[in-house]
Amino acid sequence: MRQNAASAATWTLAALAVQLIAGVCADMVGKPAGMALLLICWLMNGYAAYRQRCPAALGAAAAGAVLAALSAAGLSGWAVSIASNLLFLLFYLPLQRGFDEKLYAAHVPEQAHRLGRVWAMATLIQRGASMLGFLPCFQGQDVLSAQQGSFTSLFAVQLVLEMVALIAAIVSYIWMVRYLWRARRLLPKEGTA
Repeated sequence: MRQNAASAATWTLAALAVQLIAGVCADMVGKPAGMALLLICWLMNGYAAYRQRCPAALGAAAAGAVLAALSAAGLSGWAVSIASNLLFLLFYLPLQRGFDEKLYAAHVPEQAHRLGRVWAMATLIQRGASMLGFLPCFQGQDVLSAQQGSFTSLFAVQLVLEMVALIAAIVSYIWMVRYLWRARRLLPKEGTA
């Protein structure tokens, strides 16, 4: 039976939509609701990884689901934030590589592969900058900066990391959607090839 990578692309896109809604809802309706949506996102990602037959991404999705459940139950802190970013990296990078292999096998144009490479690189930069910004040395620098009336050096570095992460996130998500949308159309559906 042909691995249904086109279906995996659809599930990954749907999971991204849930992830973005979770990010918005965490501020509007509270962290537990946001974490519950993030748990759903990880379960959808896990199904996408299963459809793609990507064990590394499936393992990362399972670990992400456990972390989201623990976060919904009250677990928090800098280590949780770093672990969450790391798990997204461990999910997206192997998944993208798996899609690339399927696209090469289907002899799709090189432009699709370039979209995937930009997505992977932007994701690496986004999650890396975000993880660095959560390091314990940056904790409380905003309060200290407010108390002394000017930015501390560490707070300035943290702001730069947050700006890099934000810009890379925008690029990553745009290229991810373009890449997966193209994969949906170009990869043959199950049983059609």
